[in-house]
Amino acid sequence: MAIRKFLGAALAVSALAAPAVAQISSEGGPIYIDSERTESLERERKVLLIGNVDIQQGTARLRADMVTIIFAGKPGGEAGSVGSGFGQIQTMVAEGNVFYVTPEMKAKGDRGVYDATVDTITMTGNVALMRERDVAEGETLKLEVGKRRTTLDGGTGRTRMVIESDKDSGGN
Repeated sequence: MAIRKFLGAALAVSALAAPAVAQISSEGGPIYIDSERTESLERERKVLLIGNVDIQQGTARLRADMVTIIFAGKPGGEAGSVGSGFGQIQTMVAEGNVFYVTPEMKAKGDRGVYDATVDTITMTGNVALMRERDVAEGETLKLEVGKRRTTLDGGTGRTRMVIESDKDSGGN
């Protein structure tokens, strides 16, 4: 079982070893993946990560029940294998119990989509964003990774926030 888990993670990492511009962290760097099962769909240029998926890059971490990584085609339409890579990561779709964590914040939702072309993570469905003791809730959270900009939308409802003042400041 441990060997199968290691091989699955190794296949996913080798697929990601191709030049990829995907960033779940504004720091960049290598992407490390751990999951219970990995499926490589070469003709569809997809890798499915299933079961307790944990993706880390720099100080950022993405966790979900399932993640689908979709690759852009290679120049000239070349077919690639897992060992040679699929090309650049185009999209990552995380579904079920999605958590995105950086040292500055924690976000959770039902679904998250990373779009490499605009370097943006969009989380939907009962979204919560936490920064230190402050909490914001809504339906859609848009994180522009490189720009370090966040936008929270209430959807059909409204956004809700709880901002706690610093107890130590005491007005000084």
